[in-house]
Amino acid sequence: MARIYLMPPSGSLILIPFYCAFVFVTLGHPAFLNTTLSDELHPQCTESNDWMNGGYFNPNECLDALDKLETTDFKLYRSRDIEFLAPGAKSRTDLDTVRLPRRYTSGGCTIIVAMLSTITENFLPGQVRQADEYSDTDRSKFSYLWSIAAWVDGTCVSKASMLGWCATGAHSSIGVIMVGTKSKVNRIISSGLLLGNTNRSAGWNVHAS
Repeated sequence: MARIYLMPPSGSLILIPFYCAFVFVTLGHPAFLNTTLSDELHPQCTESNDWMNGGYFNPNECLDALDKLETTDFKLYRSRDIEFLAPGAKSRTDLDTVRLPRRYTSGGCTIIVAMLSTITENFLPGQVRQADEYSDTDRSKFSYLWSIAAWVDGTCVSKASMLGWCATGAHSSIGVIMVGTKSKVNRIISSGLLLGNTNRSAGWNVHAS
């Protein structure tokens, strides 16, 4: 039986979509976003074969990938404020830093957390900003990233049998991407060939594969 995540890790009774809206506000997002930008702040789903493993993926493996995010970086950092950095980016705060991208894999499903400044515009479905409009550093928490990944899973995978992604962070510059492990999209992103406003190597960190 498929598991359904209705609560953020804190145990709050707030449903994930409302929790994510709370995350955006507390991290400094404006109360009202223009329609174009707000599209990226909700899960964008796709049934493209390029995102799946030859057109097939096991939804339970995406839940297992979500569990691996929870038992690795979420367990390590909890709700600590983190400054996330693109490869080669310099820290702009006194917070602890974590360099992206990071990957959490279970079988045929992989969760990628990456700075959107390193991904060419229009590569992700529903992506509306140019690569140089994203910051190469952003602030968030792994507990928030877990909730965003759970939101993508609940909206795209469990409900629609699709894969997808969502932007998050204080500057909406972090992408949480759920994709088939053997998919064309995962191979392209992992190769570092799709870099936006940077020539830096992608430097992928693989977690709990």
